Amino acid sequence: MGLPFVAFRNGEMMSRGKNRKVSLAFGLSLLLSAVFFLFDCFNPTDIAVWLFYLIPLLLTAYVAPRRNTYLLMLICTLLITLGHFANTPLGSTNVAILNRLIGITVLWLVIVILLERTRAEEFLRESKQQYQDLVELSPETIYILQEGKFVFINTAGMELFGASSNKDIVGKPLLDFLHPENRRPAEDWIRIERERGEILPSTEERFLRLDQTPVEMEISAVPIEYHGKPALQVFARDVTGRKHLEDQLRQSQKIEAVGRLAGGIAHDFNNLMTVIIGYVGLTKKRSGNPDHVSKGLDEIEKASTRATRLTQQLIAFSRKQILQPQILDVNQIVFNMEKMLRRLIGENIELVTIPTSNLGKVKADPGQIEQVIVNLALNARDAMPQGGRITIETENVDVDDSIAFKNPGISTTACVKLLFRDNGIGMDEGIKAHIFEPYFTTKEVGKGVGLGLATVYGIIRQSGGDIQVESEPGQGSTFTILLPRVTETAHSTDPPELVLDAAPGEETIMVVEDEGPVLNLIRETLEDAGYNVLTASNGEEALALFSQNKDPIHLLLTDVVMPNLGGQSLAARVASRHPEIQTLFMTGYFDTNVDAQEYPLGRRPLIFKPFTPQELLLKIRQLLDE
Repeated sequence: MGLPFVAFRNGEMMSRGKNRKVSLAFGLSLLLSAVFFLFDCFNPTDIAVWLFYLIPLLLTAYVAPRRNTYLLMLICTLLITLGHFANTPLGSTNVAILNRLIGITVLWLVIVILLERTRAEEFLRESKQQYQDLVELSPETIYILQEGKFVFINTAGMELFGASSNKDIVGKPLLDFLHPENRRPAEDWIRIERERGEILPSTEERFLRLDQTPVEMEISAVPIEYHGKPALQVFARDVTGRKHLEDQLRQSQKIEAVGRLAGGIAHDFNNLMTVIIGYVGLTKKRSGNPDHVSKGLDEIEKASTRATRLTQQLIAFSRKQILQPQILDVNQIVFNMEKMLRRLIGENIELVTIPTSNLGKVKADPGQIEQVIVNLALNARDAMPQGGRITIETENVDVDDSIAFKNPGISTTACVKLLFRDNGIGMDEGIKAHIFEPYFTTKEVGKGVGLGLATVYGIIRQSGGDIQVESEPGQGSTFTILLPRVTETAHSTDPPELVLDAAPGEETIMVVEDEGPVLNLIRETLEDAGYNVLTASNGEEALALFSQNKDPIHLLLTDVVMPNLGGQSLAARVASRHPEIQTLFMTGYFDTNVDAQEYPLGRRPLIFKPFTPQELLLKIRQLLDE
């Protein structure tokens, strides 16, 4: 209660002091006016005495309120008029009257102009004070940059940067407060100040506080004049908390997508493993009947093939699949697939292709592009259960900044556009936000697993392009694919010679694999083909066998990812001791870089799981024969 009471008392005392000052000035002005009136009445001269009335009028105008000034002005006007009648004899000329009228007019003009100017100055001071209060009391950070340096910052800005006073910031370069990952040359800011362009759109930058802790800010700026020089007024807001919440939301969405993915994988592989385990049991039971054994093995092989295909789809979604890019004409691919697509989508759906002439070439895996077209056609077909139309268009496009903003995966300006349009049921915003996620589907149970569009997305992004979708409920959907256009020409290659059976071997092979069943399968496969086989379950065990073995070893066949000592480290150590030994890597991961070194005929010392025994034997024979 004490502080408000003291403030009230201080305000009251200041008000009383001001009123006393006004009363004193107004009383003095009245006294001076009376003195000038008496002087005008009893001592008539040719001097324009009434001009002395400006003295009390100016005094009142600067000290008292406007109403007091106008009141005194009326009194002075009356006194000037009475002074004329008091000292002017009858029959005098009109010159004296005109002189008095001119004097009154001049007084009124001077005082009115003075009062209006005073009012304008007061208004300007109040506006400036209001602006200053608005800036200083604003909860958002506001600062002014001039030639790349801080020249002003408000209280919120000092708190945000952790400064105790504006001297800690004012006069310092902006670059001192920008995070190293977000630094830009100070010349850019100076250029913006000098160009005096439009308001800069809001953007997010990472700054450093005085204690070097990072803080995320959303900033926008407008060019202004500050002390007669170009400057930049910046509005900043701390969005560190919001960014943290956004990260949490994205993480929860990722967890949801991973959970959906894990559930879908479990469902599909459970079905496949049911088939494999079931036919293994039946085959053991029917081992005396070769026909039944052969049928069971065929079914096991089919289920294994489906499992491999499912894995490849997941790899394509993760954009880690090993592609075999070629120079392609998208028009030719669409033309070659047109008949097959018509059979695929059914007779109740019309297929319209609109190829552009002189379409540019792209570099991509032809099989993967065909899969993209098939998946989009099936997706469009399922969106039109009552029939409709699918339109496929191709076009050369030049990607400008606006398109690149919508398609962040594009790294070049020249592209080939492949457009898929249907007039089906369409999608709302909620569905569009998830259509490229694996195992997300709106179809009935058993009608689809939700990998089609996820696979399309993965293939296009891995091919250096981007895909966008536009759709509204009841208005159909349009998928736009942009692939970088290339100037290379297709190289004709002779078809490789087909080898049906690998030649038997007699060399010694060291096999390193941490998975026991895989290791046993490879050992039996190589021994059946005539090779001498040494096995190890990890890299350290393999090095020990190399040291103990006295006979020459011709090939190292090793897994890439193993505990303790990985395949690449193992191969490097073996090569330093025995440079004559060939190395073949095997892996189930598709993000390894062990295939960077190319071998003759384009072969690489790498084989991907899963592989058949015949594929393994062919690869080994090729390496040993080089």
